[in-house]
Amino acid sequence: MATFNAENERVKRRYLEWEKEANGKGVQTIDNIRAALYLFEQSTKFKSFKLFNKDAAIAFKNELRCKKNQRTNVLASKVYVLHTVRYLADFFKWLSSQNGYKKRIDMTMVAYFNLSDKDIQIARSQKNKKFPTISQIERVVKNMPADNEIQKRDRALIAFLILTGIRVNAVASIRLKHVFLEEGYVEQDPNEVNTKFGKRITTYFFPVGKCFMDIFTEWVGFLKNEKYLDYESPLFPRTKLDFDQNDQFKRDCLDAAPWQTTSPIRAVVKEAFEKAGLSYYNPHAFRNTLVKIAYELCKTPEEFKAWSQNLGHNSPLTTFVSYGQIEAYNQGEIIKRLGKCDSGN
Repeated sequence: MATFNAENERVKRRYLEWEKEANGKGVQTIDNIRAALYLFEQSTKFKSFKLFNKDAAIAFKNELRCKKNQRTNVLASKVYVLHTVRYLADFFKWLSSQNGYKKRIDMTMVAYFNLSDKDIQIARSQKNKKFPTISQIERVVKNMPADNEIQKRDRALIAFLILTGIRVNAVASIRLKHVFLEEGYVEQDPNEVNTKFGKRITTYFFPVGKCFMDIFTEWVGFLKNEKYLDYESPLFPRTKLDFDQNDQFKRDCLDAAPWQTTSPIRAVVKEAFEKAGLSYYNPHAFRNTLVKIAYELCKTPEEFKAWSQNLGHNSPLTTFVSYGQIEAYNQGEIIKRLGKCDSGN
């Protein structure tokens, strides 16, 4: 059984280069496109892309709907299906303009990748997002030990996440020189910090509680005054792997280098929440927590705009749509409260 098609590989390489260099697609998107193309090739038993037709598109859609997550054994989400077929539709549209394929790829056949209106609506509908409360995050950090520098770092990391709402890619690459404690903000310079879309973001510490600010301030002081790190050093250095007297790995001190991936950050948060007896919330969920606080604190459009901008959003609409969903129970409470106000009670 074929598991490879040399002709397909050559054209895939050209397409991925085009998406990266001409369309500016990021590494993650390129990987997703590559995976989608491979799934389609598996479906067609690695036949040449020149043989593409509507039957191949329909058969692939049907297989995709039945595909299960290898880890959870749950059917693939409608969001995953939608993104996958759209990657393929874009590829074959591009392919239909390439020499050697123009007469072989019928553009009208590409439309057979489309999903039903119902499936598209389901894919676009937002699920209720779960996120921790401030009291839960405070419980987590107060439960965390700080006896060695690794523990100090991990505790400060969680405090920093709720103080800033900064994305994990930025956290992994941010340096001491980007922190301005006296002025109360962090400067995410896209030339040095891995920010989303390469944006420059000035983030003032959110008013989430003295507990978090004290922990983070203590951490910065530790790096400067006890570790003697310079301003080019990472704000959260990775763990140094060393050997103990029994030639066993030990992880109780910091390296001078930054984390290379975001996996250690997620692992720190996961372990901390579990040890506090709480469900795991990924670091990105802290941003939802901050938007929930904004609903309580921001009283004017200007205040909400400042809060939104602090999260790195160009428009408050992004904050509302992507992070501002109100839980069903809270939605009910708000409507009932408004009803009481309207009736004069």
